[in-house]
Amino acid sequence: MVQREISTVTHRAHTVDVVPNTGTVLWIAQRLTSYGLILFLGVHLYFTYFARLDTKSPLTFELFKRPFDVYPFIYAVNEALLLVSALFHGLNGLRNIIFDWTINPNVRRVISIILLVVGIGFTVYGGIILAQFV
Repeated sequence: MVQREISTVTHRAHTVDVVPNTGTVLWIAQRLTSYGLILFLGVHLYFTYFARLDTKSPLTFELFKRPFDVYPFIYAVNEALLLVSALFHGLNGLRNIIFDWTINPNVRRVISIILLVVGIGFTVYGGIILAQFV
């Protein structure tokens, strides 16, 4: 195992174990979900706010549900991918911030497990809600 001295993140230098090739998949997934957020959020905003230019009424549940009636499968997939992208991107970003605060591997492991459980829980909850629309 490789060790590296880290002195720029903390107030005093620490020697940490560096395992090669760890975190690369999460780094790539963080970048991919940022592109996914741009795409899926753009589609969501278009159908929610701009595709209904003929109506002058405020946003209601019936207007929000209209894209699900017109494009049920495509719009549900878009919303599900938006949910997964936003949850992964946000929770992985929070994980990275917490990892900047601590180098204790036990704390890092516990935080990763907690955020994984929270992410899975909100994904299942959001999926149940999305299933009500389809």
